[in-house]
Amino acid sequence: MKKLFAYIRLMRPLNLFQGGIAVLVTGTLMKDFPEWQLVLFALGIVWALTGAGNALNDYCDAEIDRVNRPGRPIPRGLITPKAALVFSVALFLTGIILVIPIISAELLVIVGLAIILMIIYSLYLKVRPFWGNLTVALVLGMAFLFAGAVFGDIGRGIPPFFLAFGFTLIREIIKDIQDVKGDRKVAARTVPLQYGIPLARRLVFLLTILLMIGALIPYYLHIYGVFYLLVLIFAVEIPLIYFLYSLGRDSSPDNCGRLSSLLKADIFFGLLAIFVGKY
Repeated sequence: MKKLFAYIRLMRPLNLFQGGIAVLVTGTLMKDFPEWQLVLFALGIVWALTGAGNALNDYCDAEIDRVNRPGRPIPRGLITPKAALVFSVALFLTGIILVIPIISAELLVIVGLAIILMIIYSLYLKVRPFWGNLTVALVLGMAFLFAGAVFGDIGRGIPPFFLAFGFTLIREIIKDIQDVKGDRKVAARTVPLQYGIPLARRLVFLLTILLMIGALIPYYLHIYGVFYLLVLIFAVEIPLIYFLYSLGRDSSPDNCGRLSSLLKADIFFGLLAIFVGKY
């Protein structure tokens, strides 16, 4: 049982939950909610590929995680790096097999690009300043485009794609500030290590302001209604103001870890805003 939970942790349940929410929220944005068989296929594919990418990332980051995240399954000795790699390959194959019955040109491009980006990220881009952050944000945001394509209207996945992309990009840079100790040990070239924490912090400020402004656009374009605006202001924008205030006062690894958790929670409120925005 302990080994089973270790493999589940390797997939990162919170990321799986976020991917599942992305699929369900996108389903609610359709003109008619999709058939549940199609929803289950979409969930299975997103969970398999998300878990595969996370397992591959933990395999590649085994040494870094011994410093930054010693509680993860590989540093704790619950799973060997080789077992994590085999598990990742199995999950990638599972995702590919599941997508075959519902394949289309759009899905072929989205799924193929997502797999390529996840592999390139873990092998090469994670240690490259900003490019690794950008890749993670793209892959997580693509869950909405994927779900939209599965459900027959990819356009409805575009606004939540940009919201998830912005939140994730900011959070990835915050995590780099948090992880400077371990990343320095393996000579990673993240934004804070390559250009300094002050510049990384200014970049986060700029991206957050752009996200806050951009998140208002769907309301003013009449894509989402007044409930979207209300939830956005009170559950997303105000916490982001606090986020900027806290980061401005303290950019230590401990506080960045706390702010990273805040951003992860705030993403769900952003999805809630989109969910109620159609009413």
